[in-house]
Formats: sequence, structure tokens, C-alpha cells
Amino acid sequence: MVIIWLPLAEEALDNIHRFYKERSKQVASKMISDIRKAAERLVEQPDMAFREPLLKERSKVFRSLIVRKIYKIVYYNENNTVYIADIWDSRQDPNSLRDRHSSA
Repeated sequence: MVIIWLPLAEEALDNIHRFYKERSKQVASKMISDIRKAAERLVEQPDMAFREPLLKERSKVFRSLIVRKIYKIVYYNENNTVYIADIWDSRQDPNSLRDRHSSA
């Protein structure tokens, strides 16, 4: 099993890092490290997270793994590959997650 970070997820990681870096470089690095470590766990157990209810109508089976009670690693797996589709701040309006993945 391999992990592929899709562009939207990489952009979200960059935004998260930039946000926390303004406050503390150390906090920013730790946050990104925690998200990446959580994603790496999906290599061994790709179905460990619950199905994302906000994206249940999509053609792919999206799952969400919570990191630090704030962020969701939104992903799907197929063909022995875990695709990280997004890193979503769960404090946002739920419709924003639906809108970000409207074509999936």
C-alpha cells in the first residue's frame, strides 16, 4: 500500500503550516508532523477511519481520520493506494467540505 497526496491536500498542508508558522515555527512543524504520521498509519490499515458522512453521496468511498481533534484527513483507497484528498479543518462550515469535493 502506498500513499499519494493529491494537490488539494498538499495545498491544505501548506496553508496549515503557514497559519501556525506565524505563531510559532515549532508548533507549525509539530502540527504538520502529526498530520503526516497519522496519514502514514493508513498504509497498514486503510479502512481504519470512519466513512465521511459529508461525502457519502460521492462515487468514491471517502473516509476521515481525525488528527488533534481539529483536522480531518479525508482520503479514499483503491488499487492498493491511499489517496489523501484533503486536510479539512473540522471547525469550518460542513458545506465547505462538500463543495471542495463536489466533483468526486
